Amino acid sequence: MEFAWKTGERKLTVESDTKVSIQLSKEASKDCPHHNLIRKAQEWLKKDGNASWCHVWRESNSCADHLAKNEPKFASRIIGVKSPPFSIMLLLCFDIRGKSVGKFRSVSKSWRSLLSDPVFIKAHFDLHLHHPQKFILSSSPPTEKSTLSILSFNPTGSADNDGISKKLTLLENKLTGATIIGSCNGLVLVSKFKRRSRDTKYYLINPTTMELVGIPVNPLAPWARRGGIGFGYDRSNDDYKIVMFFGSDKVNNDAYLDVFSLTSGTWRRIDVLCDRPADVKGVFLNGAVHWLGECDGSLIMSFDLSSEEFKPLPGPSSPPEDSFFDRIEVFGGCLAVVAFTGYSTEVSLNRGFYMDVWMMKEYGVQESWTKYRPNTHPDTCLSLPVCLLGDDDLVLHVHQSLHKLVVHSLTGETKRDMSVTGIGNAFRDVKGFCESLVSPIFYSQKWNQHKLGV
Repeated sequence: MEFAWKTGERKLTVESDTKVSIQLSKEASKDCPHHNLIRKAQEWLKKDGNASWCHVWRESNSCADHLAKNEPKFASRIIGVKSPPFSIMLLLCFDIRGKSVGKFRSVSKSWRSLLSDPVFIKAHFDLHLHHPQKFILSSSPPTEKSTLSILSFNPTGSADNDGISKKLTLLENKLTGATIIGSCNGLVLVSKFKRRSRDTKYYLINPTTMELVGIPVNPLAPWARRGGIGFGYDRSNDDYKIVMFFGSDKVNNDAYLDVFSLTSGTWRRIDVLCDRPADVKGVFLNGAVHWLGECDGSLIMSFDLSSEEFKPLPGPSSPPEDSFFDRIEVFGGCLAVVAFTGYSTEVSLNRGFYMDVWMMKEYGVQESWTKYRPNTHPDTCLSLPVCLLGDDDLVLHVHQSLHKLVVHSLTGETKRDMSVTGIGNAFRDVKGFCESLVSPIFYSQKWNQHKLGV
């Protein structure tokens, strides 16, 4: 605790695998053999800042587990050290989340080399893969300067404190009509619309490490109409890829599929298709990018990034006849499609309709599709799902005169407006991402050389 305080850390959590020590930290008698040590800990807990002591299982804390397993080697049960040995520091880095562990890069050249090593970055990411997501937001109308923000939900959120949104300085004042395409392994693909040209500029950013790479313009289809886009990770080749559909012309309905490789910095045309996706933004899951098919809303187009082949996935087997499938998402690690039931293209009918969320509980198994109907207003076409909080609460982005977030129970009748500090009311896109140390600059070093401008 003293070490953390002296290095400038003010938010500190002390984890212990014994509830006895937690109780002693609150009240310890003078007869306790370690009274002086506990008294010092109590003094540090009372200092200005945000310090707490909590109980965890030993196996969930790598440092505690390592020390416990090596206990017979120690001459004394209590050991004081001025700074942790290298083995403990390495475990500390694995335990700490992406943004915090990045601070250790400034300790020395050896630490910077270790924490920038691709092997360490992959191991760190795998360890923290299932931690709660953060979210990136873009704001402002499509033709004006956009800002990006990072939204963190409070895991113990209440009606007056659901989370906090902080402005992201990356690409500040350099984005117009920013759209968040998708995320994968902590990297986020963002587009910038150029009002005076037909180009759309793309950037691959890591909001945690504040790194970015500009994506070269596709020379194969510089002026073609884009029909769909997706982004994900090719595990077999350790590469990140962007996939784009392009329409050839107005005479026929052929669509070309182009793939960009981050490691090579090149675009390739790999197929000619008869169908284009119905939605623009694809989602990445299980090594593939998924879109809703254009010809049938229940058909899911899945493009495997390693084999570069299409593998259609079955949609719900018996959706209502008046359901309109609007978009595809990933909620709680499951593929999901959002549908509006009671939908009519005839405005004169003025019928209300409901939003249904179908989730594929077992990937690739049609029988695993499960339908949920959040308790939303019948005319809720301007409400779009953002994420799941826990197993039951669905967060919706409500598009009205003022944008807001609303949380609905998937299985009950409860719903409420969310209170998020700093979020404002002009945000447009909301996408989840996980904190990681994955570097877009590292993957693009063969061709980028840090010279691609904004």
